[in-house]
Amino acid sequence: MKLYAIHAPRAAEAFAGPEAARATRTGFSFAALVFGPLWLLARGLWLALIGYAVLASLVVLAFRDGWLRLSAAALLFALAHLYLAVEGRGLRMRARWRAGRPLVDVVHAHSALEAEKIYLERALAAGGAPTTRAEAAGAADVIGLFPEPGR
Repeated sequence: MKLYAIHAPRAAEAFAGPEAARATRTGFSFAALVFGPLWLLARGLWLALIGYAVLASLVVLAFRDGWLRLSAAALLFALAHLYLAVEGRGLRMRARWRAGRPLVDVVHAHSALEAEKIYLERALAAGGAPTTRAEAAGAADVIGLFPEPGR
């Protein structure tokens, strides 16, 4: 079984609900190890792709000007691809968080579809499943700057 992180839209959005959740697999990505920048492009991780392109350009320039040997440049590219393989899915999770889909649950499942189904069942059993900590604490009853309901 694999571990999936479930991301859902913030509750302030009108269409937010447990059925709008999306699952992202966590862990090592072999495709990111082999394909690197193409994997970033396919996942829409533009900031990471720009960072990769800048660093790759610096390595190529350093090799061309004689500051690096071919073996050192190849090692730097291999390390960059290894970093993407280990942290690539984490980059994708942070991109979803920045897009307004914070982490709401973690699920063990065989596939992303099964993970979304398990989360939906949990959310419906919990009575709608609040998607943020503020909703879980009952922020609607809080008035003022301090979290004291009823005051």
